[in-house]
Amino acid sequence: MTGIILKLVAKKYNETDGGSHRHALGRVSGRVGIAANLFLFAAKLIAGILSSSIAVIADAFNNLSDAGSSIVTLVGFHLASAPPDKEHPFGHGRMEYISAMAISAIIMFAGFELAKSSIVKILNPAAVSFGAVSFIIIAVSIIIKLWLMAFYKNIGNRINSKTLYAAVVDSRNDAICTGLIAVSAIVNVFAKINIDGYIGIGIAVFVMWSGISILKDTVSLLLGQAPDPELVKNIRETVLGYDGIIGLHDLIVHSYGPTKRIISFHAEVSCDEDLMRSHDLIDRIERDLMGKYNAVVCIHMDPVDTKDDRIKELRELVEGVVMKIDGAVSIHDFRVVFGETHTNLIFDMVVPFNCKDVGALCDKVQNLVWEINPSLFTVITTEHSYT
Repeated sequence: MTGIILKLVAKKYNETDGGSHRHALGRVSGRVGIAANLFLFAAKLIAGILSSSIAVIADAFNNLSDAGSSIVTLVGFHLASAPPDKEHPFGHGRMEYISAMAISAIIMFAGFELAKSSIVKILNPAAVSFGAVSFIIIAVSIIIKLWLMAFYKNIGNRINSKTLYAAVVDSRNDAICTGLIAVSAIVNVFAKINIDGYIGIGIAVFVMWSGISILKDTVSLLLGQAPDPELVKNIRETVLGYDGIIGLHDLIVHSYGPTKRIISFHAEVSCDEDLMRSHDLIDRIERDLMGKYNAVVCIHMDPVDTKDDRIKELRELVEGVVMKIDGAVSIHDFRVVFGETHTNLIFDMVVPFNCKDVGALCDKVQNLVWEINPSLFTVITTEHSYT
């Protein structure tokens, strides 16, 4: 079924057209979710009424909220596909994150309502009677939800969508919840023990926890979380693979949705290289990265003296001192100003976020350098890594 849906979408949108194809798959996922969840709502509502089960009826309304989530998914992808404009020059891709947040809110609300209904059922127990029709509906519901989970995961992996990953979690939760209802029904039929309300409480807690987890991940994206380490590694390997690039630092990756990024960094080149050749190299790297990552790329060119052995020795001295203090600390943009009475070692130092006293760290570096050579003075600019 998933393959057929993908073929239908591919007929209208070329897979190489990342934006159109992506948003088309997202909208199709929303429509499929709406249809499936409305069907499950109607079926479970009938089963719940026939069996007088609060857990089944609550699960039916949980599916109705899932249909609402699918509408949010559909609207989210539609808004995210809007082209850049004057107010939003980098597009509207973050609408996917906002729609995922809305889905998490719907999931938590559904769990809260389910908890209230279950508590009422525990305080005021009523007889539950599961018949063949109810069992068939429950079984079919589990199968449909497992298929939906696989469907959302398939599409989500293809287009790297946080919204669809949230839908995967939601569908998985629904399958587990309906499975617990089936267990409750079996216990009721064969052991004559009514655990309907307690199962409902368990399902409610599980649903609300899932909603909180999705919300946490989505908020992190909106706040500007660090980029994927694999992406950072690939960018570094790509840039350092160019002949003429000595090193890079201050790498920053801004995300404006799953398909739009801004990448900036400092690229180190030899100061002895022709300026125009180095500039041409930087331009070529920018174009290549733009095509590879669909990103706006800005590279600052840093000239590095590679021939002065005095500077090389002093840099190695400072790197050894820093490594001795903390292996997580690094330096870059190293420059030297030689003087008659003393020499200034000027550099940037990247310190971890858990460093409590940056001033004390700088003092320690200076003192260790003085132990080696009292005429060397460090001029340090501290910063954190953005990757």
